[in-house]
Amino acid sequence: MASDYARLLKQDFADLTAAADAWQRVSRDMDTAFDQHRTKVTGPLHASWEGDDSKAALAFLEDIEMRINVVRTESMTISKSIDTVRFRMEQAQTNLRNAVRSTEAEGFLVDDSGSVGEASCEVDESPDEAQSKLERMKHFQEEIDTAVKDAQKASDDGRKALSELRGDLMDRKNTHMAAESAGDTQQAMKDLGIQGPQIPKDSKDAAAWWKGLDDDTRQEYATMYPEQIGKANGLPSDVRDDANRLSLDQQLNFVAGSDQSIPGISQDRHNLEVLKAELDKRDGATGNKKLYLLDFDEFEDGKAVIAMGNPDTADNVGVQVPGTATTMDSTGGQLSRIEKLQRSAERADPSADTSMVYWLGYDAPEVPSTDAPNLAVGGTGRADDAAPDLRDFTHGLRASHEGSDPAHMTVLGHSYGATVVGDADAGGKGLGADSISVVGSPGMTVGNASDLHVGSDHFYTGLADDDNIKLAQGLTLGPDPNTGAFGGTRFVTDTHGHSGYWDDQSQSLANQGRIIAGQEPDKALPTPINM
Repeated sequence: MASDYARLLKQDFADLTAAADAWQRVSRDMDTAFDQHRTKVTGPLHASWEGDDSKAALAFLEDIEMRINVVRTESMTISKSIDTVRFRMEQAQTNLRNAVRSTEAEGFLVDDSGSVGEASCEVDESPDEAQSKLERMKHFQEEIDTAVKDAQKASDDGRKALSELRGDLMDRKNTHMAAESAGDTQQAMKDLGIQGPQIPKDSKDAAAWWKGLDDDTRQEYATMYPEQIGKANGLPSDVRDDANRLSLDQQLNFVAGSDQSIPGISQDRHNLEVLKAELDKRDGATGNKKLYLLDFDEFEDGKAVIAMGNPDTADNVGVQVPGTATTMDSTGGQLSRIEKLQRSAERADPSADTSMVYWLGYDAPEVPSTDAPNLAVGGTGRADDAAPDLRDFTHGLRASHEGSDPAHMTVLGHSYGATVVGDADAGGKGLGADSISVVGSPGMTVGNASDLHVGSDHFYTGLADDDNIKLAQGLTLGPDPNTGAFGGTRFVTDTHGHSGYWDDQSQSLANQGRIIAGQEPDKALPTPINM
């Protein structure tokens, strides 16, 4: 039987390369299969099937999707593990061959077991020459032994990493295999000493980093590290959507299989289930009605960032920031609002493609009550916390936009969401927006529209005559932004109350659409300053 030395010296790694490529193709095929199954099978069925039988059938079909994703993840991990072993063993082989050449160049011999010996014995050697020769032989022997050991370690690490990937696809009782698969992948990479993607914090740098990767590495990162890729501002929206959906399924699978008595776990599960259900309803949508999951967080009240239409390719992009009492349970209603805003913008400019983003990337204040006397809604604390994240997000949209012409970006805020928008645009480098539009604003945290980066010429505000938010204006969140003294443009509103600004066929909605489309709204007289 050939020694490890002899096998490594002559090893051909073409079979490992072929195996790694084949497993990567399996992962890519599963990615395609999942997308087609979700958009062309379960997506349309979610919109048309009703009743207990349909629920049972959809549960079965979604279980298939989960298993497809398990194959996708583990196949990519197998590919990465094999390719890592191949690379390290090739390095060891190169080091071995160089060591053998150097050994033989100095007149020594290397036998079939990898042992270094003398080619001939010089009888007239001095003691110093003999000692020097022994030291050189020892040096070459160490180089050869180290190369063989490195190859053996690479093989052992690869065997250990691959042993983590159990799959268990045929085990119908294993209801949390997606979560296990994600954990197995991370453990396999740890076994191999591989770090995850080192994504730059700045969104422009992150965009450049992503563009600099080859296609195989991008696919690898999105599949094996979906949570990190999905949260990275500046990366393409379709990439983030794909990664976040995979991460959503894995996290939902994890919390569903966890002990429900753990504090907070049932709320986490509820939030993830609500988010998935709202996405599922629209899985069959195409074009600018297609949803892109750009971020989410299941903890406490939940967070979600969802685009309707691809913001990277749109002519106009609107980012809607909701206000007080918005939670994950609000997702369906908020998606309806951004759809209305999108339609309104398209009516204003039918030639332009519009993407609307629902941004619940912060912990919205709760409505105070006698049972929960939380006064966060009256302070800027939640807005202060949200502002850097909103800025990072909008600058990320700028960085990920395709083409030489930037989109016209409008950031919109309602209620306390307007306070968040004002806080974010006033601080740092601002939001990078072309315009800001707020409705029902209690205050913008600044004294004048000129204090915003967007400037007073591109600041728009609307307020219904009977919106009770008036009671909070001019108190703790800044002066009333609807007055002439504040600056900016107040547009016509014809709706009622604090939540009517998106009523169909209303001037309130039409004017917001015009602003998103880069047009001027119908102007209203500013509110007189109360003396």
